[in-house]
Amino acid sequence: MYKVIIVDDEPMIRKGLRAIIPWNELGFEVVDIAKNGRDGYEKYQQHSPNLMIVDIKMPEMNGITLLEKIREENESIHFIILSGYAEFDYAKKAIGCKCDGFLLKPLDEEELITHLKGIFQKLQNEKQLYHLLNEDKEKMREEFMRKLVLSKHSDIGEDVKRLADYYQVSSDTYQTAILTINDEEISAKVKSIVEASKRGFVIEKSEYLILLFLEDFLSKHRTNISFHQLILLIKEQQLYAAIGDAVNRIEDIPDSYQSALAIFERKFFYPKGKLLSSKELKATFQVNYEQGTKISIDSYVERLYYSMDIVNMAACEKITNELFEELSHHDNSELDVKKIIFHIYTNTINKLLLANPDLKSLHSFITSAGDLFEMQSIPCIKQYFLKQINQILSMLDNGEPDVTLKKLIDL
Repeated sequence: MYKVIIVDDEPMIRKGLRAIIPWNELGFEVVDIAKNGRDGYEKYQQHSPNLMIVDIKMPEMNGITLLEKIREENESIHFIILSGYAEFDYAKKAIGCKCDGFLLKPLDEEELITHLKGIFQKLQNEKQLYHLLNEDKEKMREEFMRKLVLSKHSDIGEDVKRLADYYQVSSDTYQTAILTINDEEISAKVKSIVEASKRGFVIEKSEYLILLFLEDFLSKHRTNISFHQLILLIKEQQLYAAIGDAVNRIEDIPDSYQSALAIFERKFFYPKGKLLSSKELKATFQVNYEQGTKISIDSYVERLYYSMDIVNMAACEKITNELFEELSHHDNSELDVKKIIFHIYTNTINKLLLANPDLKSLHSFITSAGDLFEMQSIPCIKQYFLKQINQILSMLDNGEPDVTLKKLIDL
């Protein structure tokens, strides 16, 4: 319903108009009435109506003055002027204020209804145009943000600040984040949370979502409810998420995105459900290995084989922890890491098979070793690795005298 205020100093006119016109059927609702221009202006400020029906001759402030005052601050509101006089000057001033109708008293009910129908159609057209313009502006803003984030630093034009002001994305600080989401429902939830914050935007890519925040997210996520909700969602849904460095200039947004991407590309080495930042990356690589140093696969195989042969799970866990710690500090690709683990795992089991030829069931552990190539993170592979070792040790610990002797010697 479109809102209407009736302004007339005659009580009978005010009440009569409210009663005799089928407002709701015509798509309108009379939200208030006013007894003069001053009262009408206060009611206008209170209700922000779409249409005002105003008498010209009123005490304190006449109808024309009221129209002129409101028109100074609102170009879109509609007016119908009522007058007891068919004076040209009044009609001329009303037309100058972009009045939709000039009706003489006593009012003709059908004439008023005809005007109301015409104004209703105008309001409908304006509403549709407003939505279309907003949609176009929103699409253009999304495209602007996408180009801004994904452009090279040197490709950003000089007019970027002017466009940022136009699209209302100017800020003192910017920070980007990346999230992997394969579920449309979760993706919609992320968008809803970010948009509700009024301080962020979501840019969709086929592989992930890019979040652009108009402030330092890491320093605000504890006090901003929407940001805190996003952290909880990442944890609850076990999402891969990385956040780049905060920057102070809009031209540097690509730098923030690139720093987020650098962290995101190392996601294999981290557990899900945590927003990874450069602090985590620095902590991971705080141990410095000499350039060109390679992981000694043979050494790990020998040590792991010996520990498994004497059925010492504590020693196996210690060696495994050392292996995965070293893997996370070397600059290896995800595939290289998986290959290293695969070779250590299968070579160790092969040595156990040579030492225990009757233990045929060990073959199944080799045939299933390829499963680790399907795993998405190093914490998952480590969990799988230890679980397999524990199962093998259970098979080796068969109570035979030689096993017991090995345990005693180790002790």
